[in-house]
Amino acid sequence: MNSLNAEHDESALVDERVIEWLEAQVESLHGQARMLVDDYWRRVNLERKIHPASLRGRMGVRIRRRESAYSFTIEWFLIASLSIDGKTKPVTQHIKKGKGYRYPLQHILKKEPDWEVSLVEEFENEFVDLRKQIDLLGKFRDAFHRCRQSLREGLD
Repeated sequence: MNSLNAEHDESALVDERVIEWLEAQVESLHGQARMLVDDYWRRVNLERKIHPASLRGRMGVRIRRRESAYSFTIEWFLIASLSIDGKTKPVTQHIKKGKGYRYPLQHILKKEPDWEVSLVEEFENEFVDLRKQIDLLGKFRDAFHRCRQSLREGLD
C-alpha cells in the first residue's frame, strides 16, 4: 500500500510540473504577443500623426486571455466612429479569422492606406507563428488532460 501512495504522490508531482511548464510556455508567448501588440500601436500612433485624417487607417489588434485554458487569442478588428447625440464614440468590429492561423486580410486591406497595409502584414506574419505555438500548446494541454483522466479511470 505504501508503494501505491508513493507512486500516486510522484505522479501528482509530475502532473503539477507539467502544468507549471505549460503555464510558463503560455506566459512566455503572451509576453511576446503583448510586446508585438504594443509595438504595433506605437507605430500606428506615429503614422497617424504624420498622415491626414483620410489616411489614418482603421485596423486594430488585441489580445484576449483565456485564463481557464492556459491560452489567449490575437485578434484583428476594424475601428469606426459612431455619432450619438452629437458625440462621436469609437466602435470596433471583430474580423473573423476562419480556419488556419492567418487572418484573411487581403479584402479588408484593399480599402486601407499603404502604410497600414504593410504594417498589418508585417505584424500578421509574426502573429501567425505565435498562433501556431499557442495551438500546439493547446493540443498538448488537451491530450495531457485526457491522458490523466484515462489513467485515473484505469486506477479506479
